This record gives sequence, structure tokens and C-alpha cells, in this order.
Amino acid sequence: MLFSSLLLLLLPIVSAAAPGKQGKPKCLQSGDEVAINKALTKGGRGTVVTLCQGSTHRLKNPIMFTAPRQTLTTEGDPKGRERAMLIVEGEDQAVAIKADCRQCSFATIQSLIVDGNRPLMLRVPKGGGLLELGNAEGQTVRDCRLFEPRGWTALHFREGDLKQCRKAHVVDNDIGPCGEEWDDEYDGLVESEPINGNPRADGISLACQDSLVERNIVTDATDGAIVLFGSSGSEIRNNHVYSRQRVNLGGINLVDYEPWKGDYFGTTVHHNTIHALAGFLRVGIVVGPASWSDDTDTVVHSGSVTDNILEGPRFGYGIVVSSADHFTVLRNVVQSNAEFSGVPSVNCPTAPANGPPAAFLINRGSATGTFQSDFVNGEVQHIICINPPDENGEPYTAWRLRDSPAAVARRTEAEAANAPVSFDSRLAEAVVNYQMELMTAMNGINDKIERHNHPAESEDDGEAALAAQRGKTGIKEVDVLWKRLESLDSGEKRLQREIEAIEREMNHLTTKYKKSTEENKPILTEVFNVVAKLKAPSPGTLQGDLKRDAEAGMGFQPEDGGLGPTSVLLGSGAIVMLALMVVKRFRSRIGGTKKGKVF
Repeated sequence: MLFSSLLLLLLPIVSAAAPGKQGKPKCLQSGDEVAINKALTKGGRGTVVTLCQGSTHRLKNPIMFTAPRQTLTTEGDPKGRERAMLIVEGEDQAVAIKADCRQCSFATIQSLIVDGNRPLMLRVPKGGGLLELGNAEGQTVRDCRLFEPRGWTALHFREGDLKQCRKAHVVDNDIGPCGEEWDDEYDGLVESEPINGNPRADGISLACQDSLVERNIVTDATDGAIVLFGSSGSEIRNNHVYSRQRVNLGGINLVDYEPWKGDYFGTTVHHNTIHALAGFLRVGIVVGPASWSDDTDTVVHSGSVTDNILEGPRFGYGIVVSSADHFTVLRNVVQSNAEFSGVPSVNCPTAPANGPPAAFLINRGSATGTFQSDFVNGEVQHIICINPPDENGEPYTAWRLRDSPAAVARRTEAEAANAPVSFDSRLAEAVVNYQMELMTAMNGINDKIERHNHPAESEDDGEAALAAQRGKTGIKEVDVLWKRLESLDSGEKRLQREIEAIEREMNHLTTKYKKSTEENKPILTEVFNVVAKLKAPSPGTLQGDLKRDAEAGMGFQPEDGGLGPTSVLLGSGAIVMLALMVVKRFRSRIGGTKKGKVF
């Protein structure tokens, strides 16, 4: 009884300590990179971040590994559609996962689907790899699906800041499609300087020594499917390279001098299969810098290419070797369905020309080592310049995604700057007529302004011709301005005529007044005398004033024909009355003319 009670007390402790119960990681549901980065940063060394099966994580920024032995995977490490998906969605983002820090040794990326999203977001000029690793040792990418990178490669293991990258493992991944084909009209003619960013992309780009690349499938990588940057001591085996829909430059490339100074010692490429199906594959396996470019001086050395298979009807060349020392190329097989064809592009050398398409082509003048007897000697320089054969008599048209907004804007600006100077003759005639009418209208306006500023110097010559053009320029603002100036000029002329009429009236009235004064002089004298007798003057009265005025020569002196102050006063009154009559008449005329004015 006591023993049973003791077991009951210990049962919760035993259950809590049971394997698989304690420390089981929780998976992260759909979201973005924030929660993943927080877990990696906070967890530190040995952190395992597990994403839930079927979850989707939309990335605005890369996922960042921060410490040794960190892992990012899907719960249960599946290999199919149930894997978690990462989608690149940052505007200028090319990298989805960045695990290339110096302290990132033994990082593991496993069981993920990573969509670079190039069809929607388009390429990023000088963008990095979709997955960036290296700069450390013992890193692994396994059971991942990588496709449509926006940068230059889907998976990049870089050599490292101190060239310390070692023992990378790239195993059982499905990679591609990657990149677009080069389009001369969109990308330019200089392949080293693509004006809209490099359209092509690698599948796997390895610059890490003593590494293993095996059992991967790489499809439609428009640059190199598997590219080895030196990487001495590495083994590339049992991989499959396919060209299905896009033009591929190379299947497996051993052409780069940097960063390991052409050292391929111990690098073996064996038991891989290259499938040139519907998409044109320019070269199956390429060895040496001169095979890839016009660099005939640089030499790579000490690699091995053996026991590989080439099959399918869409090869340009099978295996090409040039500018390579101490290489071994043996026991590679061309299947019966393999075909080799193509046409030289404008970038191909012509003096001398490259050897024609073939299964095995070598430039023995620049290559040393052990080679199978199938090789044909010929010129080799920038062999990847070959184009697919014409289809139905038409040259091949490069495949690429739509134009980027930046490219569209740049092209529109260039078209505007380089617009043709010649037009349709009718358009040219219409433009000339418009210019002539505009000039005529402006000249007319200048004439009006000049006459308004200098009315005394204005003349009527040509006014009829100008009047014929009124309101006919076709330019609304100019026609309205012209009409207003015409109205102002017309009103000014009417005002001038009214003033002249007033002057004539005044002159006429003055003449008439003088004549009336002369004719009625006796009557006015008599009226004056009668008024003067109405009251006896005293020394200070009007009579005395008149007498003094007469003595001073200022009085009314009919005998001399002059007028005194009284007559002047009466005359002035008459003039004022006449002037008021004239002003009244003038106002009535002005009021009549204003009704028809337009300003």
C-alpha cells in the first residue's frame, strides 16, 4: 500500500521527464520573417526553428542566421508539398535566407520551398543569391525546392572573407527554373554590362572547398546549372541537369579562375546526366575560361570530368575544353538520341571561327592532360555564343519576362528625346498655318497697343486687313483679347468724336454770342440805364461806384463799344446756361453709345 502511494506521487515527475515530451519545439504558423529572425537571434547557438507544415511565410527582408549549428526546417522534415513555403516579396529583395556569417558554421536549411518570385517582382540588378551561405564550414542545404531567384543564382556558397569555406553539402534539392534568356533589344549587346540587370541565373554556385553536391535536379538555369568556382577537393556526382523550356548556357561549368586562382585540384565531376530536351543547351560540360569568354590567357588546372552522360536533341556542344592544364576528361558517354547543332551569333569570333557544333571539342593548343579519343580539335573561344538553330526559317526569339517599370520609363524618356524630326506633310502644314495665324494675331495686338500708347501717330492704313483677321486665329484667349482691344479702340474713337463735337459746339456758341452781343448792344445799354435810375445813388452807392468806374475806365461805356462789369456778369450767366445745355446734350449722347459697348 505504501509502495503504491509512492508510485502515484512520483508518476507526474516520471511523465514530465519522459523522452519526446520535454523540449519539443513548437512550429511557427504562417507569417513573415520577423518571428523566424527573432527565434534565431534569441535562441543563439544550436537553435532549431521549425515551421509548420503547409505554412506560408512572406518575406520583406531576408531570414538571418546568427550563430553556429542553427537549423531552419519544416516540422517532420518532409520532402513534398507539405513543406513550408518562403516567398520573397521585398521591393528590392533578392535574398530569402542569409547564412553566410563567420559564426554560421554547421548551419542547416532543410525541407523548405523557397520562391524567389521573379515572375511577379522581376529581376533585381546585382541581386544576391536566393540562398546565401558560405564563409564558414559544414553547412548543409537538403531536400529544398528553390526556384525563380531574382538575383544571379538560386544557391550560393561563397568562399568567405578569409577563404575559409569548407565542407558544404548540397544534397537532394530540386532547383529551377532560374533566370531569363538574354534579349539584345532589352538587355543590350554587351553581356558584361546588362542595362536592366543580369537576366540569367545559375542553379548552384559553389566556391567552397571539399564540398559535396549530389542527387540534385537542376532545371532551366539560364546561366550555369552547376557552376564550380575552383572549389578544390569537391565532388559533384549523381546530379541531373535539364533544359526543358529556356535556353541554358552550360550544364556543369569549370571555367572560373577566381576566387581560387584556377585551382580545381581534386575536384571531380562524375556520374552526372545532362538532358538537353526542349530547351536549347549551348554546352553540356564546359572546361576552361576561353570556352566561356574571350579570355585566352587565363588557365585553370587539375580537375577531373568522368563517366557523365549526355542525352537529348537540343545540344549546341557536348563537352568543350580550352585553356586548361592537367585535366582529366574520360569515359563520358553520348546517348544515341543526342544531337548537336546551332548557328553562330554576332558575338562569335570569325577569324578564326569556332569549331562547328560537336559532342566533344578541344583546343589542343591551350589544353593539356588526359582526354578521351572522341575529342575533335578546333578553335574554342567564347563557345557559348552559339544560338539555337532557326525555326521555320526564322531566328530564335529570346524568352524573358515582361519589361520592368524602370525599363519602361527609361525607354519612354529615350523615345521622347530621340523623336523623329520629320512628320506627316499635313501635320507640318497645319503647324505652319497655326504659327502664321499666331504671328498675325500677335502683330495685330502689338499694333493696337502701339496706337493706344501713341494715338497722335496712329494711322488707319492696313486696318481693314487686320479687321478681316479678327476672331479667326483659332486661339480662344488671343481672339478674346483682340476683341477687347477692338472695343477699347472703338470706344476711344467715339469719345474723341464727342470731344470734337463739343469743341465745335462751344466755338459755334461763342461766335453766336459775340454776334448777338453786337446786334443787341443798344437794348442792353438802355436796360442798364433804366436799372441805374431806379435808385438815387449816394457817394457810396452803385452810381458813385459807376462814376468812379467810368472815371477809372472800368464802367459801362457804350460810346467806346466796351462792356462794364454788369454786362460781363450777365454774359457769363448766359454762357453758363448754354454750357449746361451742351453738357446735358453730351450726356444723353454718351448714354446712348454705352449701350452698344463691349469690354
